[in-house]
Amino acid sequence: MLYIRWMNKPHLPGELDLFAGTKEYSFLSDVKVNGWGYVAMMVSFGGELLLTRHPGWHNGFRTMIGLAPIIPALLWGRIFARWIRGMDELHRRITVEACLFATTATLFLFTALHPLGRDGIVEGLARRTGVDLHTWWGASWLLVCFYILGTRILNRRYK
Repeated sequence: MLYIRWMNKPHLPGELDLFAGTKEYSFLSDVKVNGWGYVAMMVSFGGELLLTRHPGWHNGFRTMIGLAPIIPALLWGRIFARWIRGMDELHRRITVEACLFATTATLFLFTALHPLGRDGIVEGLARRTGVDLHTWWGASWLLVCFYILGTRILNRRYK
């Protein structure tokens, strides 16, 4: 009885999934787990705006601005890993497989886009759509989209 009283409730993947349509979503849990990820994206986006508007700044300062998102991204990775460790076995497996799917799909997409970038096809698409995937900002959103897709696929597979 003492063990049950002091045990924490296991984390559920639905706590962070706003688009799942379940009542498990918690804004507070989402901010606790993904807060540093949001900070990293904002710092990256802000740095990208600054670097494109001020190309004459000193290279050391430009390097510091360019590398600034690494620290919040590492902090987010640590908190996300801790959150995954708090899951039960099935949810942990689904989440890790979704992360692996998102990472490999993004890697394969960038590998496929590289030859197209050499020929100028990707730049034409980026100009027309206004989306540049070859930035940290674009790659992060691509990872999130592939993570959501992987979660949907794997949840169907294990039901």
